[in-house]
Parts: sequence; structure tokens; C-alpha cells
Amino acid sequence: MYTLIKADDPLTGKMPGPRVYMGGQSRGRDWRLDFFQRFARMDVTFINPRREPFIDPELEPAAHAKQVAWERKALDLADVGVFWLGEGLSNQAARVEIGYMLGAQKPVLLGAQPGFMGVEHLVGFSGLVVAGTVDGLMNRFASVLNGLQSS
Repeated sequence: MYTLIKADDPLTGKMPGPRVYMGGQSRGRDWRLDFFQRFARMDVTFINPRREPFIDPELEPAAHAKQVAWERKALDLADVGVFWLGEGLSNQAARVEIGYMLGAQKPVLLGAQPGFMGVEHLVGFSGLVVAGTVDGLMNRFASVLNGLQSS
């Protein structure tokens, strides 16, 4: 059974591996729920940075700084990053997190809704393949998960 670490939960203690950072779109329906359901019986830790409500950095700078520090520690602990990017120019923090994980030479899986702006740029710099559906992203994750669990 999977373990779920949510935003502001302590990032210590038992976290069965692999540890998966679930970054990206946080507005609207939570795409992460599909992952939790599909991989419910797997020995994996999902690290979910999604927060309700969203912390506005201009209105709550101290709370936002705390959120960023938690997310950075979560990225450092993660073995792999899974990101789903929504349409338009949203997901600015996720773009930074993707670059951070790639710089740390960690595997990154990426999916994006049709209408996500900047996919060509992101693919050009990262070399990542972008899944066009959450199902496609989950299929790619299943392949990577099998490799991580057997190593």
C-alpha cells in the first residue's frame, strides 16, 4: 500500500521507496487522485505538494517561504518527479521544480494538457517526452516504477 505525504507533513520517518514528487497543476480536479487509485497497492511514497488554499506570496510572504522550503526538501528526498502541467502559462513553480530535479540528475516524467504553452521550449531544453494524457503519464510511471523497484 502506498504512503502519502501531504504539504506541510513532516518529511522524516518511514517513507517506503521509491519516493515520488507529484508536482504541477494544482487548480481544478486533482489529477494525483488517479495515481493514488491506480498505484494503491504499490510500495511507494507519493509526496503531494498541493495545498488548499493556495498561498499567495505577496499576501503571505512568510507562509510562502515556508512552503517553498518544504517543497525543496521534498524534491531533495524524491527519487523521481512526476509533473502534470495545465493549459496556458500556469505552472511556473513546476517549471522551476522540473529544472531543479533535472539538475540533480533525477528522473522526471512529464505530462501536459493540450493548450499548455511552452511545451516546445521545455522539451527542447530537457529532452523529455511529454505525455498528452494523465493515463499516458501513469503508463510511463508504471514502467519507471518497475525499474526503480527492481534496482
